[in-house]
Amino acid sequence: MKRHLGTVVQLALLGLAVSVPAVVTDSYYQHILNMIFLTAISVYGFNVITGIAGQFNIAHAGFIGIGAYVSALATTRLPLSFWTAMPLAILATAVFGVVIGYPSLRLRGVYFALTTLGFVEILSLVFENWVPVTGGAMGITRIPPPSPIHLPGGIALAFEEKTGFYYLCLVFLLAAIYVNRQLLRSRLGRAMLAVRENEDLAQSVGIPITRTKMTAFVLATLFLGLTGSLYAHYFRFISPVSFTAAESFRQVTMLIVGGKGTLLGPLVGAAIFTTIPEVLRSIEDYQWIAYGIVLMLCVVFLPTGIVGLLRDLRERLARNSPSEHR
Repeated sequence: MKRHLGTVVQLALLGLAVSVPAVVTDSYYQHILNMIFLTAISVYGFNVITGIAGQFNIAHAGFIGIGAYVSALATTRLPLSFWTAMPLAILATAVFGVVIGYPSLRLRGVYFALTTLGFVEILSLVFENWVPVTGGAMGITRIPPPSPIHLPGGIALAFEEKTGFYYLCLVFLLAAIYVNRQLLRSRLGRAMLAVRENEDLAQSVGIPITRTKMTAFVLATLFLGLTGSLYAHYFRFISPVSFTAAESFRQVTMLIVGGKGTLLGPLVGAAIFTTIPEVLRSIEDYQWIAYGIVLMLCVVFLPTGIVGLLRDLRERLARNSPSEHR
């Protein structure tokens, strides 16, 4: 019965998501929704390496930048479409994930975090100073939107407008949620959770620590390369300012507040911290202070995040329900 009810709820939410553009016709609000979805895809990648595997990766924004620049260069310097450039961007990001992850994942805790922080700073310098390739501080302009998809019956799905891009992001967001869901239910996911809780204990029961962390790291970079490609072709302009350590810390806040290691936490966190800057635009200079306060309060009072708190409350109510006593 519960399974059927859950399926009905999921289908209802999917139907609601599909029908949103018909109700929300203002381009500003459509842009906010697109940014929530784009950011959430990235935070779901962050959830794999940090929320599930427990490795505090600060190079997050750098990998998004790799995906964005590869996709942008492939479509502006080469005669490739978005649908070809996007897989190339994902592949290139994964290759960098292997190159960076193999040596750095042998470190633990703060040492791993500092290594990834150094990597994102190096990438930021490369994006800004490799002018012949990246355009330097001026960035890359005139990035084309995804070419239309032609369906039978003469129907074409175009992505030049925000509505078309909404559906494109929705598809990839659902894919990110599905991958996280399957991972949490899989043997690999349980191994990652064991590594997160206690590496030494996990190793003592036969879990290959380095391989498990490496798998999580590379899987996370796939999400980041995808996000970077979508980002480049949505804004049609990229510059180094979008891929700094500050963006990584912003997504750390999203994951912790939403609920790390949970299925819906990344989406909740992305929705909150994509909306807050718009609400607080009048005090833009103090936004990072607000972020810091919210993060500290969540670490102290909501260690499992908003979704984790709701899950704990639901389990507590289920244990205290009259049916359980009977």
